[in-house]
Order: sequence, then C-alpha cells, then structure tokens
Amino acid sequence: MDRRIRVLIGLSAVGLVAAGTVYFVTHPAESVARIPAVPDPSPRVAPTGAMQPVVAPASVSTAASPGTVEQWIADTTSGDAAKRAAAIAALAEAPRATALPVLGRILTDGEPQVDRPLALRSLRDLALNQGDDDGAIRDAVRHAIYHGDDFTRVEDVQEVLDIIEESQLGQRLPSASQR
Repeated sequence: MDRRIRVLIGLSAVGLVAAGTVYFVTHPAESVARIPAVPDPSPRVAPTGAMQPVVAPASVSTAASPGTVEQWIADTTSGDAAKRAAAIAALAEAPRATALPVLGRILTDGEPQVDRPLALRSLRDLALNQGDDDGAIRDAVRHAIYHGDDFTRVEDVQEVLDIIEESQLGQRLPSASQR
C-alpha cells in the first residue's frame, strides 16, 4: 500500500511537470517578463481604402545628433530588453540612411515577439516621414517577407509594405490644384 502511494505521488509530480512544460511552450509570451510598451508617437495610418494626405518627406531628421543615433544603434544589441526596445523605436527619428541597415537586420534577426514588430513600425515611420523614393525601405521589408524565418509575421510585414507603397503612390499623384 505504501509503495502504491509513492508511485502515485511520483506519477502526479511527473504529470505536473509535463503540464507546466507544455503550458510554457505553448504560451511563450506569458512566460517571459513583460517589458514596458513603447508608445507609438506616429499617427495611425488607414490600412487600405481611404488615402490619408501625406506631408512632403523631410530630407533628414534634425532632432537627433550623430552621437545620439550611434548610441541608439549600440543599444539595439543591448541585453536589456527595455533599452533595446526604446532604441529600436527611437531609430524611427534617425536619418534614414543610418537607421535603415540596422532596422532591416533587426526585422529578420531580432527577437520575434518585441524587436521585430518595433523594427517594422520604425521602418514604416521612416518611410512615411522621410520618404522612400529609392525603394530601399521597401526592399528591406520585402527581404523580411521572402527571407524571414518561421517567426516572421508575414501578414504584418505585408501590411506595412502596402502602407509604404500607398504613401509613395500618394506622393506621386498630382493634387487637384496641379491638374
């Protein structure tokens, strides 16, 4: 009788460990520490259908000094998730030529749950605020679609690509006063 109780307790413990493991594997976002959400300073863009008027892109952001931008780039590889997230979001305000290679790398190689969505948002903001006449930002986004791994959320990446392309189309269309 005593042996049966021990076996029953042992099997119960093994079952609890297995159930816990299954739960943490199937719910990874709930099993890691939450990092604070970085507010999105950009205005929301209508997904499709209603085109929003696009303001002419600025040539280069003047808000950040080169030293600050270099610090943001260095912080994108930080072990501190909050510091990394803040740096990725801040790169949306950096000069396009400097931020693009870093954000493109993060979009395909960054942490899938937080870093990649932030890099995608920053790339979108770069294109909307500074333009993408040469198509380099769209190329970086397409690269993520075609060469991303199993963690790449292709639907989200495609939606951002569509938004950028619509904004570029809107910049090329003549306004009613120019016709």
